[in-house]
Amino acid sequence: MTSPNTNGPPPTPWRRRLAQEPPPSSNVADSYFERLMRYIPADIVAGYVAIDGILKDGGNSPLWLTWSVFVSLLVLTPLYVCYIKTAPPGVLFSKTFHWVASMLAFSAWVFALGGPFAVTFDWYRPVYGSVLLILTTLTLPVLESIFYGGRPPSPPAAPELPPPPNNLNSGNEQHD
Repeated sequence: MTSPNTNGPPPTPWRRRLAQEPPPSSNVADSYFERLMRYIPADIVAGYVAIDGILKDGGNSPLWLTWSVFVSLLVLTPLYVCYIKTAPPGVLFSKTFHWVASMLAFSAWVFALGGPFAVTFDWYRPVYGSVLLILTTLTLPVLESIFYGGRPPSPPAAPELPPPPNNLNSGNEQHD
């Protein structure tokens, strides 16, 4: 996005090159989990939850399958962000922060849930997931501030639509 930042001096050419897409909105009252979820496309979350539920209902799923699901959705996340969730579609430098943050957020979210990490690593404890979740949620806004120079650019205004055609005089006139 090349929207000017009206809250400060004009952006330098270097800052304009690093300009990123606006981040997902967040609310101060959101929990760490909810704030982190704003970075991950909802479709990716829904896909993971659905597949995880299927694998858990199926009983003893092979470890390679749980890891494959995680890695597949992790790889799909930046593609989904770049081609489905942002305009114009495509991998653009301006979307870098958003897709990297989405990948980090998805990884932290799955780690906090346990996912394949809980069944693979003996050292895994749920408290580690909680700590990572909090640290990731606190770190992403700091990185966001660095990429945006303090404030993210405001999203572009929606184009005004032309007024609808006046069809009152199209043959159905009523005369007094």
